Amino acid sequence: MEHKFCQSCGMPLTTDNKGTNADSSRNEDYCIYCYKDGRFTQDFTMEQMIEHCAQFTDEINKNSGQNLTVEQMKEQMRQFFPQLKRWKNRTAMFIAILTYKKPLEEVDRFLQTHRDYLAEHYAAGDFIASGPQTPRVGGVIMIKANNREAVDAIISEDPFHINDIANYQIVEFTPTMFCNEELKTIL
Repeated sequence: MEHKFCQSCGMPLTTDNKGTNADSSRNEDYCIYCYKDGRFTQDFTMEQMIEHCAQFTDEINKNSGQNLTVEQMKEQMRQFFPQLKRWKNRTAMFIAILTYKKPLEEVDRFLQTHRDYLAEHYAAGDFIASGPQTPRVGGVIMIKANNREAVDAIISEDPFHINDIANYQIVEFTPTMFCNEELKTIL
């Protein structure tokens, strides 16, 4: 017999714990804790879901006969969750806020190579939008990537980073509302 798991939290699915669709029918993919009335009950990233589920490590150990630490449980979830429907091929969004730490004359010396770097990542589909801050104290880049490590690797290639021109603040977010439905396709 095939075991089914909630495609959001990984909990084994039973007839009693299946979520509900908008029409009150049982959902075959998600548990009641993750999905109710046709929508997710929490607006989590995958990492937030892992943190949430990790608080149940003792209960999971008891039910599974395992004896994992919280960190071991989190690592197992990091391996398992990307295979679940909710998280599979999910792209995260990031905003990189650059703040210049050198005078504008120094910034301008590397501006063309920075623009070439931007063009390369637009062509690769990594960047959504970018531009200078007003006033010109730095810049902003909107990035889509699978994880923070991928963003860090992309940023490490920026001539502004290589030449110690700017500091970078990286903000991860999950877009849930859009001014135009077509924008959902950027994810």
